[in-house]
Amino acid sequence: MRAILISLFCFLPFIIWWLLPSSSVLENNEINTVSPIGATNTVKQNSASNTNSLLESIDWLNTSLKGTSIDGMYPVDSDGNLVLSDAIKHRFEYFLSTMGEFPLEQVLQMVKEDIAMNLQSPAKEQALKLFDDYVAYKYALVELEKNFESPTSYEVNDIERFRYQLEQLRNKRREYLDGDAVDAFFGFDELYDDFMLSQLDIQNNSQLSPEEKQQQIKDLEQTLPIELQQMRDETQRVSTVFELTQGMKKNGANESEIFDYNSQEFGQAAAERLQKLEQERESWQEKVNDYLLRKNNILSDELLNEMEKTEKVEYLMNDTFNAQEKKRLPAFEIMANETNEENRD
Repeated sequence: MRAILISLFCFLPFIIWWLLPSSSVLENNEINTVSPIGATNTVKQNSASNTNSLLESIDWLNTSLKGTSIDGMYPVDSDGNLVLSDAIKHRFEYFLSTMGEFPLEQVLQMVKEDIAMNLQSPAKEQALKLFDDYVAYKYALVELEKNFESPTSYEVNDIERFRYQLEQLRNKRREYLDGDAVDAFFGFDELYDDFMLSQLDIQNNSQLSPEEKQQQIKDLEQTLPIELQQMRDETQRVSTVFELTQGMKKNGANESEIFDYNSQEFGQAAAERLQKLEQERESWQEKVNDYLLRKNNILSDELLNEMEKTEKVEYLMNDTFNAQEKKRLPAFEIMANETNEENRD
């Protein structure tokens, strides 16, 4: 149960993001081309060069985006209007992923320059407004998540808490984005969330036999749109490949060999996202492991009283993690404790 919930709310969204194509062909839409970052220090643009461009002044070879291709696009129709698509969100998030490397104001400027370089009126103004709305939503999301109670355990009752939090999240999306934008940006996510919660309800229904649960889940799968059925199949495929690549790593495979394997399985763009996310996962895990070691040293220090231990642990946590990271921490502490218990057994 715990593993399922952790996969649902921590891991599956990233898997789905890896697999969603960022450049699917939309009928009757013009597609703007992009160039890899790292091959040159500039971003390809459709308009004349702007000597004051922030995008052109950045040394991309010294950023986390080195060697990647710009994700997403700004599709437009034959009348020059922006066509709402999750590919636009991918484009926004590609540049927003550099937050922490660049000041927020510069990151926002990157996206606005990218829009201006690649779109003409009226699509340009539409995309700029959409981006402003999306950023406002992201700000509101941070405030919303502050009110979400951090989990101390993963039990059956948590499903209802997660259901409530998802409902709050959906309401917040519709507060800042119009319905069409929400459908384009989050439609698949929300359908898949509903499916996974329904599946968890079935799995935790003590009135059903294992055979009945299996049949109801099978029936539930048939209610998914064909695109989500394919997405689910791909998610399971990624999970299998992920296990294989972890085995490759344990057997001495280097990062280049794993990247080549993922490229063969999913294509270069998805492999780039997988590689970046794996690097982030490893960095996060190292950070958590170091924190837990230092925390255990504090708790086992016999020279400290309970109040001093609590104060030192709180200081350590605040010094190690930001507000958003602290929300992720309890789940990983639970997993670490369970692993330790299993090892002792």
